[in-house]
Amino acid sequence: MKALVLTAGVGRRLRPLTVNRSKAMLMIAGHPVLHYILESLSENNVKDVVIVVGHGRDEIINYFKHGDKYGLKIRYVIQHEQKGVEHAILTARDEIEDEDEFLLINGDVLVQPEMISRTLENHHTMNSDVSMLVTLVSTPERFGTVKIGLDGVVEKLVEKAGPDRYVSNYAVAGVSYFKTSTLDILEKHETMENTIEFMISNGQRVAAAVWEKEWAEFTYPWDILNANRIVMDHLLKGRGSFIAESVELHKNVVLEGPVYIEEGTIIRPGTTLKGPLYIGKNVYIGNNSLIRDYTSICDDVHLGYAVEIRNSMIFENVNIGRMTYVADSIIGSNSCIEAGAQLWNWRPGNRPLYITFDSHEVQIPLDKFGAIIGNDVVIGVNSSIFPAVRIGCGSLISPGCVINQDIPAGKMVKAKQDLIIEDRSESD
Repeated sequence: MKALVLTAGVGRRLRPLTVNRSKAMLMIAGHPVLHYILESLSENNVKDVVIVVGHGRDEIINYFKHGDKYGLKIRYVIQHEQKGVEHAILTARDEIEDEDEFLLINGDVLVQPEMISRTLENHHTMNSDVSMLVTLVSTPERFGTVKIGLDGVVEKLVEKAGPDRYVSNYAVAGVSYFKTSTLDILEKHETMENTIEFMISNGQRVAAAVWEKEWAEFTYPWDILNANRIVMDHLLKGRGSFIAESVELHKNVVLEGPVYIEEGTIIRPGTTLKGPLYIGKNVYIGNNSLIRDYTSICDDVHLGYAVEIRNSMIFENVNIGRMTYVADSIIGSNSCIEAGAQLWNWRPGNRPLYITFDSHEVQIPLDKFGAIIGNDVVIGVNSSIFPAVRIGCGSLISPGCVINQDIPAGKMVKAKQDLIIEDRSESD
């Protein structure tokens, strides 16, 4: 049996984090999203994997190569134009149609091993032509949804189409199992919605397996923090801490809750680590810092003296200067947050937070959410970044700036200061 993994999408709503990388290469607790997919396939003894790549493909191919690390055989198919899921599937047709069935996985979903095993079991139990894993969601207008009969058979599939078309609160969860004969129907009917409708009307069996546990799809930046929390709970809660032998952990470091710390990391005196949290390889954390729960720090990150980080994702090779505060934020790789900078996560009065995508405003479904910082950004000394602000890749924020709006990529931002000198009055 083969698995077909789709990773070619451009991830526009996740920018600036996906400007140069696939959604499948977003880092979650020190590993790319695709890492968790491949591990889950391997645990289910699915060893033959075809990955459709497009946007950010070089990073994927260089990172995973031929799959030896996972005990897999990986081949890559390039989707040169990102024309949707159906086009991606048909692009890989030559690689998968030599077998009767195949497993289909969306590369922008956090996949756990049980999600795959449950889909496979349901497929064989129901003797179906297609089996879909589905999950209950509170915002069905964001997803493809299905109407399910009492016998677990899908009666209708509706793809993403806004608030007027969804048919239930059961969203397609990104893991499906198909008979390869479905490819002919898909090619003829062009969309998955039309394909499933045709199959149902012609008496073919489309079944649903329900996933009732936590689930994450990567559509918006805050989905990264949600996925990070899920992985952190799975990795640490109830399992205790893991600290690699080569970690230099000073005796005056305080541990509160479980932590996962990779090799080569140095943590200086007076620091408090409040788990669950993940710290990658060769990280340096300066004296008297406070790293709070659900923070994930990737490899080769340097934190200065008295840094506080709360519920944030710090990608690779980031430098954060002394006495800096980072809350509920996502920091892209190779960025520098200089001393005294503040990345805030709430507005006075706890007013709702919004982000605009293609002129469409979306309310952030969290009480607190910080900044989204692209790759290769410099944020100057004592700057303040407002909640829900995005700073594009390669931009430079000069010292002392207060940023309350999105900054495009490659910009230099300066604050104009008026220096006023006047005589002092006696009352002064």
